[in-house]
Amino acid sequence: PASSAILHVVDGIYTRMGASDSIQQGTSTFYEEMNEASNILQNCSSRSLVIIDELGRGTSTHDGVAIAYATLHYLLKNKKCIVIFVTHYPKILDIQSEFEGSVGAYHVSYLSTRKLLQISDEKMGISTETEDLGEITFLYKLVAGASDRSFGLNVALLAQVSR
Repeated sequence: PASSAILHVVDGIYTRMGASDSIQQGTSTFYEEMNEASNILQNCSSRSLVIIDELGRGTSTHDGVAIAYATLHYLLKNKKCIVIFVTHYPKILDIQSEFEGSVGAYHVSYLSTRKLLQISDEKMGISTETEDLGEITFLYKLVAGASDRSFGLNVALLAQVSR
């Protein structure tokens, strides 16, 4: 959570977060996600704050990237609102070149206990060194730039998913 923020007066705060469905009504999580995104695109204005978390995750990666990119592009070009857009799709970063100076990328910083691992395959006669990040500690602090790796397995371990 932020300790403080300075924003101009907004006419609305629109969010698309989390996963939900309405199976009893015959609608999937992906449908609900698209319905919420559509509502935001139709109703927000240049004076709105829009927060979208992981749009497009309910479909294939290719379709998800296309949906996420198109939605963010529309919000920036047509609505010109303040947007916080959380995504795990690296391709979305390409949008920075079109909206230079208006779009920034950030990620949560971390500490790691890096160690070199020796990997050998005696049958193939190969030996190589690779770097293992070891134990990860998330710092819950935003820093500039895109993350250089994924931490899905580390988050699973934090959630105590068994190995």
